[in-house]
Amino acid sequence: MVTAAGLTERAKSLGLPVTKNAFTGTVDEPVPPLPYMVYLMPREETAGADDMPNALVAEDWQLELYTVADDEAADEIRAEIENKVLYDVDYVKFVAYIDSEECFQTAYEVTGLLRKARKQG
Repeated sequence: MVTAAGLTERAKSLGLPVTKNAFTGTVDEPVPPLPYMVYLMPREETAGADDMPNALVAEDWQLELYTVADDEAADEIRAEIENKVLYDVDYVKFVAYIDSEECFQTAYEVTGLLRKARKQG
């Protein structure tokens, strides 16, 4: 079963800088240079019977790739993401230029990843 945690580990194995939600730069540790990736967990929903100790959690997971340009180098990174991270899940992909950041964002959205969770009771 593919999980959000598993996809995150796959993304980290690509060797690019990756963080959850956003990089926060400081003087001592600035934001890494492009390209880098950010992953998000925008939604989580639990399901299961009230009297059962186990529940299923459906998670949405999003991976954002930030690059200087929408060029061959970015295409190679996208191919790696699609072939090494997302090869066994359905996803929606879109590419957009972000004026305020002067970079391109490629976002991959994966919905409905299931994992088991124990209910407290």
